[in-house]
Amino acid sequence: MHDLVNLDESAETVLRLVDLFERYGVRGDFYLTAPMVALYEEARSDVIERLKGSEMTISYHVRPPHPLIPGFGASLHGLSGPALEAVLRDYETCRLDLETGGLLRDQPGGYTYVADAFGRAPVVASVPSALHRDVSLPLYASLGARMTVLYHETGTRMEEPFEWAGGLLVRPSDFSVTRWSVVGHPQESFWWTMLDTPLAASYDPAAYLEGRLAAWTGPRMPFVTALIHEDNFYRKGATPWALIYYEDGDQGRPRTPPYDLDAPDPSEPRSPENQEAIWAAYEWLIAYAAAHLDVVTSEDLVALAEGSAGKETP
Repeated sequence: MHDLVNLDESAETVLRLVDLFERYGVRGDFYLTAPMVALYEEARSDVIERLKGSEMTISYHVRPPHPLIPGFGASLHGLSGPALEAVLRDYETCRLDLETGGLLRDQPGGYTYVADAFGRAPVVASVPSALHRDVSLPLYASLGARMTVLYHETGTRMEEPFEWAGGLLVRPSDFSVTRWSVVGHPQESFWWTMLDTPLAASYDPAAYLEGRLAAWTGPRMPFVTALIHEDNFYRKGATPWALIYYEDGDQGRPRTPPYDLDAPDPSEPRSPENQEAIWAAYEWLIAYAAAHLDVVTSEDLVALAEGSAGKETP
């Protein structure tokens, strides 16, 4: 979740997702930013309470203007070692100022704020910028995280799927049910962007998963991720907050602060029919996985990895 602009639509989507996972007896992994948790607490506390009362897994990620996002790390320039760790710790304990990229030191924020809001440490802490992972990953581990993301869709070694970095398990993924290309359309596309096109039948996520599993020849079963942002269900085009922090909707040219929090939303609403097509396809993906696979979250994967290592701390 990351849609700061369309909060009610974001909230309703999260509530529907929790209901959907529970209906099929599986858990979902919900990645929250600290600013989103703050907005939910201020205006949609029902989302926080629903997630707290469920068995869903809570994880953590960051978005602009957090300094671990490439292009927004001016506050970290020239720092290393303990000095860098101290500044990063401040960003994970104090509230991020969305207009300046600085800190509101009189208010809680960051990873520790999300942990306090849900009464449990988020399992995953992702670090988009590789520049500071040598310091940021051990910091997140010290705060309670147990997993990180170094690649999103593929990259797991066949012979050694469980790897560790900075004290955190690297989230494994042999392939994902997220985007692919088809005959006649060589460019990879996210499946949800294609369901209102003539190629919709080729972008059924459950059928794609079934086909990839049938073609799997590895010596072990694959780790498969299914990634989607909450706004993908109801908005299309650019990310809703893109023009707040970037000069372009493709997020290629970061702006400099102060940021315009009232910048126009470059995304467009999906039609009701398109939204329901996405929901129907996503539900069938969950139903198929629940019937044929072990559906796991990052919390389960950490337990599995630790068990395979004889329950020793890596």
